[in-house]
Amino acid sequence: MPNFVSWCRSALARGLRPLRLSAAAVIIGVMPDYRWAPPIHPDPPEDQPLGIDAPPAPDRVSGFPAVWVEVEFTRSGRQRSPGLVEQADGDVVYVQFVHMGFPLHVWLPIDRLRKRSLRPQGRR
Repeated sequence: MPNFVSWCRSALARGLRPLRLSAAAVIIGVMPDYRWAPPIHPDPPEDQPLGIDAPPAPDRVSGFPAVWVEVEFTRSGRQRSPGLVEQADGDVVYVQFVHMGFPLHVWLPIDRLRKRSLRPQGRR
């Protein structure tokens, strides 16, 4: 900052009024032009669920029952997540759940599900 200080002293010697700049304005200087860019969305996780093949003619499930889903993943192994049943066919079900912020759908054997109860939605 010796250049700025010496410039101020010479300005005062010439009779110019002193500049009133805040310390932040001196440190930051001139702000560069901002160029807009679209947001960057993360890629889907490398950890993908492992399921089974879909049956030929599954039935839609009414009401989307809430379940706990035990899903085997490619990298992290077996994990338990809350999910919803969308379709069923005998001993296999099509479930929807969220893993690391990504909604996933997979066919699983029915023995990998446990019922879960939801609290009734009342007035708050």
